[in-house]
Amino acid sequence: MKEVDLIEDMLRQTFDGRPWHGPSFMALLKDVDKVQASERPIDVRHTIWEIVNHCSYWMEVTIAVLLNEKIPDIKSNEDWPKMGKTDEDWIKAQDRLKNAYETLVDSIEGLNETLLAKKIHGSYNGQSYTTTYRKVLHGISDYNTYHAGQIAILRRKTA
Repeated sequence: MKEVDLIEDMLRQTFDGRPWHGPSFMALLKDVDKVQASERPIDVRHTIWEIVNHCSYWMEVTIAVLLNEKIPDIKSNEDWPKMGKTDEDWIKAQDRLKNAYETLVDSIEGLNETLLAKKIHGSYNGQSYTTTYRKVLHGISDYNTYHAGQIAILRRKTA
Protein backbone atom coordinates (compact mmCIF):
# COMPACT_ATOMS: atom_id res chain seq x y z
CA MET A 1 0.00 0.00 0.00
CA LYS A 2 1.32 3.46 -0.87
CA GLU A 3 2.01 5.95 1.91
CA VAL A 4 -0.61 8.35 0.53
CA ASP A 5 -3.20 5.57 0.86
CA LEU A 6 -2.04 4.81 4.40
CA ILE A 7 -2.36 8.47 5.39
CA GLU A 8 -5.84 8.66 3.89
CA ASP A 9 -6.86 5.46 5.66
CA MET A 10 -5.52 6.73 8.99
CA LEU A 11 -7.42 9.99 8.59
CA ARG A 12 -10.63 8.14 7.72
CA GLN A 13 -10.34 5.75 10.65
CA THR A 14 -9.57 8.37 13.28
CA PHE A 15 -12.13 10.86 12.04
CA ASP A 16 -15.16 8.75 11.15
CA GLY A 17 -14.14 5.11 11.29
CA ARG A 18 -13.13 2.56 13.87
CA PRO A 19 -9.67 3.51 15.15
CA TRP A 20 -7.77 1.11 17.38
CA HIS A 21 -7.57 3.59 20.27
CA GLY A 22 -11.27 4.21 20.91
CA PRO A 23 -14.10 6.26 19.43
CA SER A 24 -13.52 8.34 16.32
CA PHE A 25 -13.92 12.11 16.31
CA MET A 26 -17.42 11.91 14.83
CA ALA A 27 -18.48 9.08 17.15
CA LEU A 28 -17.63 11.36 20.07
CA LEU A 29 -19.90 14.08 18.65
CA LYS A 30 -22.87 11.73 18.30
CA ASP A 31 -25.77 12.95 20.43
CA VAL A 32 -23.91 16.08 21.58
CA ASP A 33 -26.44 18.89 21.55
CA LYS A 34 -25.93 22.65 21.54
CA VAL A 35 -26.06 22.87 25.34
CA GLN A 36 -23.47 20.17 25.94
CA ALA A 37 -21.31 21.50 23.09
CA SER A 38 -21.20 24.98 24.62
CA GLU A 39 -20.64 24.03 28.29
CA ARG A 40 -17.30 24.91 29.84
CA PRO A 41 -16.86 22.33 32.62
CA ILE A 42 -13.12 22.75 33.11
CA ASP A 43 -12.36 26.34 34.17
CA VAL A 44 -11.46 28.39 31.12
CA ARG A 45 -10.66 25.44 28.85
CA HIS A 46 -12.25 25.23 25.43
CA THR A 47 -15.72 23.83 24.84
CA ILE A 48 -16.62 20.95 22.53
CA TRP A 49 -18.03 23.52 20.11
CA GLU A 50 -14.84 25.57 20.12
CA ILE A 51 -12.81 22.42 19.49
CA VAL A 52 -15.05 21.50 16.55
CA ASN A 53 -14.56 24.98 15.06
CA HIS A 54 -10.81 24.79 15.71
CA CYS A 55 -10.45 21.41 13.97
CA SER A 56 -12.55 22.61 11.03
CA TYR A 57 -10.27 25.60 10.69
CA TRP A 58 -7.09 23.51 10.69
CA MET A 59 -8.44 21.01 8.17
CA GLU A 60 -9.32 23.99 5.95
CA VAL A 61 -5.75 25.27 6.35
CA THR A 62 -4.46 21.82 5.39
CA ILE A 63 -6.68 21.85 2.31
CA ALA A 64 -5.32 25.28 1.38
CA VAL A 65 -1.79 23.91 1.74
CA LEU A 66 -2.57 20.96 -0.53
CA LEU A 67 -4.26 23.11 -3.16
CA ASN A 68 -1.97 26.13 -3.07
CA GLU A 69 1.37 24.57 -2.11
CA LYS A 70 1.80 27.32 0.47
CA ILE A 71 0.82 27.56 4.10
CA PRO A 72 -1.28 30.67 4.72
CA ASP A 73 -0.09 33.02 7.44
CA ILE A 74 -1.95 32.00 10.57
CA LYS A 75 -2.71 34.48 13.30
CA SER A 76 -3.52 33.09 16.74
CA ASN A 77 -6.93 34.79 16.82
CA GLU A 78 -8.00 32.93 13.67
CA ASP A 79 -7.49 29.37 14.79
CA TRP A 80 -10.06 29.40 17.61
CA PRO A 81 -13.22 30.68 15.89
CA LYS A 82 -16.01 31.61 18.26
CA MET A 83 -18.95 29.29 18.78
CA GLY A 84 -22.48 30.25 17.82
CA LYS A 85 -25.57 30.45 19.99
CA THR A 86 -28.39 28.51 18.38
CA ASP A 87 -29.17 24.89 17.52
CA GLU A 88 -28.86 25.88 13.86
CA ASP A 89 -25.38 27.33 14.53
CA TRP A 90 -24.32 24.04 16.15
CA ILE A 91 -25.60 22.08 13.15
CA LYS A 92 -23.70 24.45 10.82
CA ALA A 93 -20.52 23.98 12.88
CA GLN A 94 -20.80 20.20 12.54
CA ASP A 95 -21.56 20.51 8.82
CA ARG A 96 -18.48 22.70 8.37
CA LEU A 97 -16.40 20.04 10.15
CA LYS A 98 -17.77 17.24 7.94
CA ASN A 99 -17.30 19.31 4.77
CA ALA A 100 -13.72 20.17 5.71
CA TYR A 101 -13.00 16.49 6.35
CA GLU A 102 -14.56 15.34 3.07
CA THR A 103 -12.72 18.01 1.08
CA LEU A 104 -9.47 17.08 2.80
CA VAL A 105 -9.89 13.41 1.93
CA ASP A 106 -10.69 14.37 -1.67
CA SER A 107 -7.54 16.52 -1.78
CA ILE A 108 -5.38 13.66 -0.51
CA GLU A 109 -6.66 11.27 -3.17
CA GLY A 110 -4.93 13.30 -5.88
CA LEU A 111 -1.48 13.25 -4.27
CA ASN A 112 1.47 11.14 -5.32
CA GLU A 113 4.39 9.75 -3.34
CA THR A 114 6.87 12.33 -4.61
CA LEU A 115 4.73 15.23 -3.46
CA LEU A 116 4.78 13.96 0.15
CA ALA A 117 8.46 14.92 0.44
CA LYS A 118 8.04 18.34 -1.15
CA LYS A 119 9.06 21.23 1.08
CA ILE A 120 6.53 23.92 1.78
CA HIS A 121 6.98 27.14 3.67
CA GLY A 122 4.77 29.01 6.04
CA SER A 123 4.62 31.28 9.06
CA TYR A 124 2.77 31.27 12.33
CA ASN A 125 2.46 34.55 14.19
CA GLY A 126 5.27 35.94 12.06
CA GLN A 127 7.64 32.96 12.62
CA SER A 128 8.76 31.32 9.37
CA TYR A 129 9.17 27.56 9.08
CA THR A 130 9.56 24.80 6.50
CA THR A 131 7.75 21.47 6.50
CA THR A 132 6.59 18.82 4.02
CA TYR A 133 3.25 17.58 2.79
CA ARG A 134 3.96 14.33 4.65
CA LYS A 135 4.33 16.14 7.99
CA VAL A 136 1.25 18.29 7.39
CA LEU A 137 -0.91 15.26 6.59
CA HIS A 138 0.33 13.13 9.45
CA GLY A 139 -0.01 16.19 11.65
CA ILE A 140 -3.67 16.88 10.86
CA SER A 141 -4.60 13.28 11.61
CA ASP A 142 -2.72 13.40 14.92
CA TYR A 143 -4.24 16.80 15.63
CA ASN A 144 -7.79 15.55 15.18
CA THR A 145 -7.06 12.52 17.36
CA TYR A 146 -5.65 14.73 20.12
CA HIS A 147 -8.69 17.01 20.06
CA ALA A 148 -11.04 14.00 19.95
CA GLY A 149 -9.47 12.98 23.26
CA GLN A 150 -10.30 16.40 24.66
CA ILE A 151 -13.90 16.00 23.50
CA ALA A 152 -14.07 12.60 25.22
CA ILE A 153 -12.99 14.21 28.50
CA LEU A 154 -15.43 17.10 28.10
CA ARG A 155 -18.28 14.70 27.36
CA ARG A 156 -17.64 12.93 30.66
CA LYS A 157 -17.58 16.23 32.51
CA THR A 158 -20.80 17.50 30.91
CA ALA A 159 -22.81 14.26 30.97
